[in-house]
Amino acid sequence: MKKFITEHRKPVMFSAIILLLIIIFTTAGTAVPTMIGNKTVDDIKTCSKPEGEIVAKGIDVSRYQGDIDFNKVKNDGYSFVIIRVGTSLGGKDSKFETYYKEAVNAGLDIGCYFYTYGYTAEELKQEAKDVISYIDGKDFNYPVFLDFEHAELLKYNRVDENTAMIDTFCKYIKRSGYYPGVYTSNSIYKNYFDNITLGNKWDFWIASYIDNTSNSKKFSKSFSIWQYTSNGGVNGINARVDLNVAYVNYPKIINEFKNQLKELRN
Repeated sequence: MKKFITEHRKPVMFSAIILLLIIIFTTAGTAVPTMIGNKTVDDIKTCSKPEGEIVAKGIDVSRYQGDIDFNKVKNDGYSFVIIRVGTSLGGKDSKFETYYKEAVNAGLDIGCYFYTYGYTAEELKQEAKDVISYIDGKDFNYPVFLDFEHAELLKYNRVDENTAMIDTFCKYIKRSGYYPGVYTSNSIYKNYFDNITLGNKWDFWIASYIDNTSNSKKFSKSFSIWQYTSNGGVNGINARVDLNVAYVNYPKIINEFKNQLKELRN
C-alpha cells in the first residue's frame, strides 16, 4: 500500500510543481496593483488638468550637458529639472546619479525620462522594469517620463502598437509607485498613437519649437509641460539645453499621488 501511495503521489507532486513554476514565471517581474477593497493603484488618477498658465520653469538634461552647477541653474530662475535616466540601447545614463544628487542638494524639483528604441509592448515592459531598477530608492516630485520619438517607431502605420507600448510602460511605472508621463513631439502626438485614449490616462510633455514662451497659451490647456526650445542657454551649464514650462503644480499633484498610495498600502 505504501508503494502504491508513493508511486501515485509522484505525478500529483510533479503537476503541483509545474503549476507553481508556471505561476512564478508568468508573474515574475510584474508589478501587481495593490488593492484595498475594490480599488487598486490603477484607479488613482494620473492625468492632471493643466491650469492654463505657467506654474514653473525648468530644464531637461542628459550626459551631453556635461558638468552642471545646479545652484546656478536654480538662481537663474529654474525650479525643476528632468534628468535622463537612460536609453534602451545605452542603459543607464552615466550622469544620472551625479545629476540627481546635485539637483537634490540644490533644492530643485526632479523628474526623469527614459528614451525608448523598443518596438513592442513586451520590450517596453522590460524597459519599464529597467527604469525601476535604475531609480530604486529615489524620490521624484515630477513624473517618470517615457521619451517616445525614435524615428523607427514612425515609419509604419503602427497606431495600435504604439498606443499599447506607451500604455504598457506607463502602467508598469505607476504600479511600481511612481507617477508616469509621456514625452513626445506635437506632430507625433497628433499622428502616431491614440492620443484620446492615452490623453485621458497619462500626462503629456510636448516638444514644439515655436518662437518662445509668448506662444505659451497654445499648449497651456492641453498638456502638462511644453518644451519650447532645444537651444537654450542657462547659467551653470556650458552647453545648449532644452527649456520647458510646466502648466501644473507637480510637487502638489505627486504628493497627493503618494498619499493615495500610502492609503492603499496601509
